[in-house]
Amino acid sequence: MTQPKLAVVMAGGRGTRFWPRSRAALPKQFLAITGTETLLEQTVRRLEGAFAPEHIFVLTTEDLAEAARRQLPELPPGNILLEPEGRNTAPCLALCLVELERRVGAGVMAVLSADHWIGDREAFLGDLDVAMDHATATGDLVVFGIPPTSPETGYGYIESVGEGAVRKVAAFREKPPFDQAVAYLQSGRHTWNAGMFVWTLKDFRAALAAHAPEQLAPLDAWDGAPASLAAAYGQLPKEPIDIALMEKAGNVSVVPARFRWSDVGSWPAALAFQDADANGNVVLGDAVLVDTKDCAFFGGKRLIAAAGVEGLIVVDADDALLITHRDRAQGVKEIVERLRAEGRTELL
Repeated sequence: MTQPKLAVVMAGGRGTRFWPRSRAALPKQFLAITGTETLLEQTVRRLEGAFAPEHIFVLTTEDLAEAARRQLPELPPGNILLEPEGRNTAPCLALCLVELERRVGAGVMAVLSADHWIGDREAFLGDLDVAMDHATATGDLVVFGIPPTSPETGYGYIESVGEGAVRKVAAFREKPPFDQAVAYLQSGRHTWNAGMFVWTLKDFRAALAAHAPEQLAPLDAWDGAPASLAAAYGQLPKEPIDIALMEKAGNVSVVPARFRWSDVGSWPAALAFQDADANGNVVLGDAVLVDTKDCAFFGGKRLIAAAGVEGLIVVDADDALLITHRDRAQGVKEIVERLRAEGRTELL
């Protein structure tokens, strides 16, 4: 009997690198950064025709649930699953497992992120079918690997053995120093860990029971009532699924992706999805530029005027204005941390 195809979209993240547009009440996945649709909308639309709407689930937090339902009216309202608090990916996926077992019973589950950009939809769906077929046939836990295009030090890596569309995972490697990243790029055996997974509900349960039972026991004892979920969920260790499970399990395979991918991790990364003028400037909104080169202006309700500047990113919001050099855009996270330390929570 063919198992139903289930998709879980993780949409509870609170990314800070897109401040001042990204806020606690409207984080990155709810923003239209790479086009006219938000990243969450793009993620779910990408699944249309391949998954039944009733088998697409979005996991987020209670304060973001209304925004998710508003952006995704095609999904049943009950398919917006709620975690009581953010506790990293191992607890949230264990909660998804228990919820899907109660609702569907059995199936093969794809775990996707709401804040990634993916090109080549058909290639993506084809790779997803490869991963689901392999997980169903073998019982493996499957992860997607992105063939590296540069010696990136900000991603974890997956080392694999063998050839073909599905390969055996030899090891998960932490974010490397630059020299090691160069070696990974040249090896042909390493891919970036995209944080997307496929497994059957049965095999995921067995793997958690064997390697991370502390992520399951409180949820299995939970009576299913929303009012008592917070107490059960609060007992789960705050761990990413990679550390809690994937690095420990022996039955892990990787599908090297054929589709284009970006985690859209910063304002400079977002520029790749916008058209620049003859001087290398990207302008979204109302701007007047004089002798300005290689800048990006994400405008708001007012005119932005610039003269004699180069390599800047300017982001206008109703209550804050960000100005940073392209090479220092990762410092946005430090700005958010400073605001939090100063108690300026109205800007977060």
